[in-house]
Amino acid sequence: MSAPDAISYEVDLTQLAPGATRAGAGFAPLHLAKVSEKDLRALLLAAEALAPQVSYPLAPELRITAPAGKFVVMLKEGHLRFVSWVAAKSAANISSVDQMLAFIRGDTVGGDADEVWSAASAGRQPLTGGKRLGLLALLVLVVVGVNYFTVSQARKPPGNFLPEFRLLDPEPADRLLARVAGNYETGSAPGDRRLQIGPKGAVTWIKFGRARSTVEIRTFTAQAAESGGAPALLTSRQSLIKIKDSSVILFGDTYVRVLN
Repeated sequence: MSAPDAISYEVDLTQLAPGATRAGAGFAPLHLAKVSEKDLRALLLAAEALAPQVSYPLAPELRITAPAGKFVVMLKEGHLRFVSWVAAKSAANISSVDQMLAFIRGDTVGGDADEVWSAASAGRQPLTGGKRLGLLALLVLVVVGVNYFTVSQARKPPGNFLPEFRLLDPEPADRLLARVAGNYETGSAPGDRRLQIGPKGAVTWIKFGRARSTVEIRTFTAQAAESGGAPALLTSRQSLIKIKDSSVILFGDTYVRVLN
């Protein structure tokens, strides 16, 4: 009898470099097929080491598709945050890479976490055999339904989180980018920010430290758009920069145009 095929996984990286060694808004989404458990462990360990270096507004994550279901590992608040549609209560207690891998495989999880396939209340026997397969089939249907709803909503302009917008045609888009190109700042104190918008849509976001030193810098791109009848820029970070006469607004903060 031949040995069973080794389990492989599908992994989607968002705002992460290949190998999950760096994070940034400039990294394009990356799909990895037929990822072995060894390589998945390496990705998770790299993400765990990277997590303390990640700060808002970045939101890097790994989306993992396994035979046992779909899982999300977010780099947030200095550590990895594990999310599962299979058993949310158990997933909330998972913190180590080994626990995540066990959960993704469908094994039991040690420590304070509940058994992945255990009954919800104490005193009941763990689900095995046909009942376990039946529950897995039901969970797969739920996941498929959630994914279908998510995709259908994502296809509806303007999306779930942005206000209504439309991208401009090439000529008016070029005119808007040329008009808005320049430098904008929220102030000069530590913690203030600077936006540098180029005439071709290249954008640099800078956070100031003491004496206007640069303590954080991010780069992304923007496209000319219109939202609520007013000009705006749609960024590659899926946010809108609202354009005023001599200022722009990003994430509720007003950046005023400066000369230098």
